[in-house]
Amino acid sequence: MSDEELLIWNQKGLIPGPGESEEAFRQRIEGVEGDGLPREHWELAREQLKELFDFEPGCLKAFYSNEKLTPWQGAACWIEGGHSVLQLREGFRKGRYLGIYRREEVLAHEAVHAARAAFQETENEEFFAFATARERWRRVLGPIVRRPWEVWLLGVWGLGGIWDGFTWIGAGVVSLGFCRLIRQHWRLRRAAETLLKRVGEPKRARAILFRMTDEEVRKLARGEWVEGDETLRWRLIRKAYMMNGFKESLWQKK
Repeated sequence: MSDEELLIWNQKGLIPGPGESEEAFRQRIEGVEGDGLPREHWELAREQLKELFDFEPGCLKAFYSNEKLTPWQGAACWIEGGHSVLQLREGFRKGRYLGIYRREEVLAHEAVHAARAAFQETENEEFFAFATARERWRRVLGPIVRRPWEVWLLGVWGLGGIWDGFTWIGAGVVSLGFCRLIRQHWRLRRAAETLLKRVGEPKRARAILFRMTDEEVRKLARGEWVEGDETLRWRLIRKAYMMNGFKESLWQKK
């Protein structure tokens, strides 16, 4: 795969995952379909994602349907065989759902998951996705839930009137969630600061961070330099985001 091809796919939101070979990446991008939504429905989301993480989903299939969505889900990103499909509730056809949730914000959120479809990482996934939220409180508090089943644990809190034990269980889950939330926000901020010292531009640092693994983020947060390998993902990072004249040796652990 030429550098030009790799950069084009990157801009469309098809990013090689950790350890993904060129052959596996080619198989994953074969037969990708364009979205099923009117282009204007994507416009604001694409602009936001380009600004935040340097990609514009250009071949991501999306459709409106309420089928299989849980009561609290406004949308979902289904990943099968490396291919991603976005599903939005019918209510989003008019731009908003329940008068609160904006279509462009939900599309941007789910497109983040689609772009990182080949990343089997959980620590930072929701932090990247909620970075697309307009309200600051949602960007900060939104990632408190990392996995779908944690929603059910939070729901236990509301059953405190039935049994006091539910209150203590719910309070414990929330407390642990807040501790994890604070720690991970700190890690991402420290990792971004470490990157910024080397690449010199906030947008460039943010784009690189978005394409990193949880372990790489942890190392950067500790002030350690990440050792770039020879995988397709790191080839992309170097070609797309390293500054002219930037020495790869600076990325070697010191």
